Amino acid sequence: MLLKKIEKPDLSVISKERINFIENNLSDIYYKNNLHKYSDEKYLYWDKIKFKEIPKELRSSEELWFVIKSMRLLNTQTIIKSEYNKYFKMWKPNFLEEFLYKLDLSLRWDFFWIELSKKEKQIFFQNWIIEEAISSSQIEWAMTASNQAKDMIQKDKKPMSVDEKMIMNNYIAMNFVKDELVKEKLTKESLLELQAILTKWILKNNSESWRFRTNNDKIVIQDILTWDIYHKAPNEKFLMEELEKLINYANDEDKWVFTHPFIKACILHFWIWYLHPFCDWNWRTARAVFYWYLLKKWYLWFSFIPISNIIKDSKTQYKNAYIYSEQDDNDLTYFLVYLANSTKKAFKEYEKYILEKAKEKDSYDFKHLDLNERQEKLLIYFSRSPDSFTTTTSHMNYYQVSKLTAIKDLKHLENMWILKSKKVWRFVRYFKSDAFEDILNLK
Repeated sequence: MLLKKIEKPDLSVISKERINFIENNLSDIYYKNNLHKYSDEKYLYWDKIKFKEIPKELRSSEELWFVIKSMRLLNTQTIIKSEYNKYFKMWKPNFLEEFLYKLDLSLRWDFFWIELSKKEKQIFFQNWIIEEAISSSQIEWAMTASNQAKDMIQKDKKPMSVDEKMIMNNYIAMNFVKDELVKEKLTKESLLELQAILTKWILKNNSESWRFRTNNDKIVIQDILTWDIYHKAPNEKFLMEELEKLINYANDEDKWVFTHPFIKACILHFWIWYLHPFCDWNWRTARAVFYWYLLKKWYLWFSFIPISNIIKDSKTQYKNAYIYSEQDDNDLTYFLVYLANSTKKAFKEYEKYILEKAKEKDSYDFKHLDLNERQEKLLIYFSRSPDSFTTTTSHMNYYQVSKLTAIKDLKHLENMWILKSKKVWRFVRYFKSDAFEDILNLK
């Protein structure tokens, strides 16, 4: 099986005289022409650099790339070693400093609790798990529509198709990470358990669950359209040796220099992908470990941010971030920059949500009805989605309350003539009543 190589420039066209000139003036050329802009928020590879304007001191795109690569090679070595005994390196772009500072500010409780009540936090957290489960499956090409998937989870329906099973597995796995795994150290056994949860019902060969891959599995990463191979999983012996190092590193038991938790989470994410310890779903496991490490380090707002929702909309960039990092001289910065930018976008979505919540409170006033917070949220939902309905099970799962509490909430609204019920088969559905707008003073 031939590995599909990314396009690389032919640097042999640069003469020795020109190389000497460039090396003697490297820093001047780099900073005078602001070439750092190609290694910051946009960490560009040769396929983009070759189209950029050539500084007057240089004569070709190849020379431009030589300058940029020479500066990047001054970056820091990471703990990750390739199968060919070459360590991955990482450049720390300028924009990352401000980003990490804002990330650290999020450790302040008041920073990400603004405008959210206790119940809203609970609802937001539940939404995060659902959104993360759906988006993460859609990254892996699950075709179930998001609204159908949400309905399946909230109404506790049994998953039927393979795509629905993928989503339900993700949902269970994320709860496993936040409720159990985050309290423990990472071990081979917990990795296997996480993988078993993610692959339940969907593996063609059940023997692939609860075990690490072997050389006989012949795992490769291929383009689903062209079948080009971009990555071959390292041999079994190397995998098991490096997996021990990865687990020690994840548990902070290594003797490596201090690494910011976000950067370390990115390294763990990439490392699991590179090793590909399982026969399938390594990408999903890598994202789960990414979340696990950040939650363990008290970056609690990651409990509210479905980053996979951002990744889902940039799957090609996600794939390329892995490929460039491996094939461009083991430069892990491509992957770091991609994840940092994805997280920044997710952060902005969160801030947008907080502002919407503030406006929402100003738009609706149900004080005259003396309702609890769950009931008020439900009425806002019905006012925005007039043709919708809810059930006791949906209300119970969404607000994380007992069945008795859910029944009391809905029956109370029905007794107030705000909602009306209708039996459909064995289930009772609740709709907005004809007097809904009048009672809520929405007309």
